[in-house]
Amino acid sequence: MKVLLTGGAGLIGMALRPLLAARGHEVTAIDLTDFGRGDKDLSLIGLDDRTGLEAIIERDRIEAIVHCGAISGPMLFKGQPLEIVKANIDGTALLLDLARAYGMKRFVLCSSISVYGDVGPGRIDETTPLRPTSVYGASKVTGEQLIRGFAAEYGVDGVSLRIARVYGPYRRANCHLGSLIRDAAAGRATEIPCESDFVYHYVYVDDVGEAIATVLEAPSLPDREYNVGAGEALTMPEIARIAERAVTGARPVLVPGADDVPDVQTEFDIARIGRDLGWRPRFDLAAGLDDYRRHIEAGDSA
Repeated sequence: MKVLLTGGAGLIGMALRPLLAARGHEVTAIDLTDFGRGDKDLSLIGLDDRTGLEAIIERDRIEAIVHCGAISGPMLFKGQPLEIVKANIDGTALLLDLARAYGMKRFVLCSSISVYGDVGPGRIDETTPLRPTSVYGASKVTGEQLIRGFAAEYGVDGVSLRIARVYGPYRRANCHLGSLIRDAAAGRATEIPCESDFVYHYVYVDDVGEAIATVLEAPSLPDREYNVGAGEALTMPEIARIAERAVTGARPVLVPGADDVPDVQTEFDIARIGRDLGWRPRFDLAAGLDDYRRHIEAGDSA
């Protein structure tokens, strides 16, 4: 399949490009920047440039869109809600309209666990009410509803993946897991503000890539939304113990403090995508940290 991949220079995009190519797809990756990498296989273009996007779609005969681009977390663009709306809602709407106009086979949106908001104790599955606590989360809810609307009215075959906290090579936003690995290599301790009973749902980027490839290639989609995570619910003390075993020299120091995204989400159910499409995560946290460490040591993670 000939695939247009937005956010091609980002965390998920950088993992997805080689993965999709290895599975026989032809990938056209786009982004606003290559972060100084000199990436000759990346086209620099904004998600508001319809004329430029149409030219790329026609040139490369694009058949599907995987939308990983735009603003990637509630901790980013604080105090700039309209920028989030412009990037995450307007950009998604334009791409969906291009998928409609060019009769594309599939549209995949990278949504977020943030759509659920501050759920509190209990299980989160795809039927849990969406009550976002940030403009970012609301923008992802809107993107999902746009997918449903374009599917119902125009037949665009779209799907949204509600992805947990992603870590791995090329993550540029703050990440305690990346800091633990880099600090360990430098012989430093890593101070982590946290509440000892706060639950985290991390997922390794390679697993996210595999989930995206799975929904992209599925002959049919039984549902429009799927949770994607590692199936682990861990507190920071538990994460620290795993890191100490998985990463030589890791010295996490936990101090009182709140997480950047303080939504309480205790159990994140990923069963639906397994039942419907056969996807399951391959990396638990220990395996993900070990692979992430190898990338950092090889110098291919920035």
